[in-house]
Amino acid sequence: MTTFHLIHIIVGAWLILAPLVGIFATYQGLVWNSVIVGAVVGLYNAWYLFARQNVEVKRS
Repeated sequence: MTTFHLIHIIVGAWLILAPLVGIFATYQGLVWNSVIVGAVVGLYNAWYLFARQNVEVKRS
């Protein structure tokens, strides 16, 4: 398992658990959660694609 997969597992777990811990009690909490999770996933995927120049998809 790579760091790439680990980050996605952690973010996925947060998306599952966040509603249960009350982070979405207010609209502002929902907005900040969406912004932070989106930034983490987007920045990490951009780094993985452009800095490492490594993707696991093979072209035929």
